[in-house]
Amino acid sequence: MAATVLTTRLPGWLSEDLREEFAQYGEGPSEGLRRVVEQWWVRKSLPLVEYRDSLDGPRPAMVKGPEVWEFIMVRKSYGDDLDGISEYFGGLHREGMEQAIAYYRLFPESIDEHLRENLRLEKLMLGDQA
Repeated sequence: MAATVLTTRLPGWLSEDLREEFAQYGEGPSEGLRRVVEQWWVRKSLPLVEYRDSLDGPRPAMVKGPEVWEFIMVRKSYGDDLDGISEYFGGLHREGMEQAIAYYRLFPESIDEHLRENLRLEKLMLGDQA
């Protein structure tokens, strides 16, 4: 994805607060501000996707539903059968599922990272049982 450089001047109090926010996740100003702006955009454009705090930082999730990586993992088994996916999770709204898919299309790297980690842990668990 092509990147555009934007610069801004911030009041000292806001700059300090942002740097504290970035430090919580081990981010520098560039990646931290990108995360904050992406989260703002997601809240504005995909209101049925929210962020939940976790040990490795904020993670996207469906409002009143699973994390997006978990939804995508199940979708890989069900394909485009949104009714089946909804039933699997005990009743998800179609619009929320469509927004989770849109999120994945925009930010596949973060979701794919969680899918790879889940697969790695599953292999470890199955290997321990053999």
